[in-house]
Amino acid sequence: MKRKPIVYIICGFIGAGKTTFAKKLEEKTGAVKITKDEWSIRLIGNDPTINGYEDWDHKIIGLSRDFAFYLAEKGIDVIMDEGFWAKEEREELKRRIHAIGAEAIMYYVDTPIETIRERVVGRNSNITKESFKISREMLDNYLKYWQAPSEDEDYILASEVK
Repeated sequence: MKRKPIVYIICGFIGAGKTTFAKKLEEKTGAVKITKDEWSIRLIGNDPTINGYEDWDHKIIGLSRDFAFYLAEKGIDVIMDEGFWAKEEREELKRRIHAIGAEAIMYYVDTPIETIRERVVGRNSNITKESFKISREMLDNYLKYWQAPSEDEDYILASEVK
């Protein structure tokens, strides 16, 4: 019997350490890592305040997810490094993963907000090819959209992975 492909969902807020964890998971599992922020930055740069960014972001999300599902349907394990801020979005994603015959494993990168603030401010002074320039005001504004996974969601804390 053929093994089901695995789609690893990396959930966490901005600056939580999702991409760092996704890289470790990629090394450990051999799965293909898809980090939509890296795609966005290569196409439009590090400034999410540019005119039209929201439209670009939706397109990149759609493209990266479609590619992840394409790979999973081909039997290839995939790491979706995106954040997945809303519970409803995570539930829909898991339904879609199961519908194609793959297994969904969600990791939650749980990081205190003060640590996140320090990281984001620090990143702004040394922007890399993987990160956006995000002001503290933007970060605080985004917080109202963040829904940490609840007890009824099936997830593994990234901090528990060796």
